[in-house]
Amino acid sequence: MGNILNQDDVNYFLYRIEKNFPNFVAGIITDKHGFPLASKISKKLWVLENTLALSAITKNRDFIEDSKLVQIKRDLDKSKNYRLMILLEKSKDYKNRLKPLKTLIKSQELF
Repeated sequence: MGNILNQDDVNYFLYRIEKNFPNFVAGIITDKHGFPLASKISKKLWVLENTLALSAITKNRDFIEDSKLVQIKRDLDKSKNYRLMILLEKSKDYKNRLKPLKTLIKSQELF
């Protein structure tokens, strides 16, 4: 029997990602079918949680068409059952933060 996800742990994981990126706008964790497990969305963002979830699992279609935002999508586990998508405001100042994100994803033990 697998471990049960704790909502506080998943929210803390999103909080750590938010603190890594000062230009963070939204983040969502979904399963491979697009069911949202956790999300953190800024109040100034016009995108709904369902749209973020669909965007997280698609590869060829883009549901969020905003030239001021950058999407980062990552698998959270080796079996590709869980996806993370982050929306960031475009900025050249924070490109070096992707390496700590990769380390953060590898070090998490939730998925």
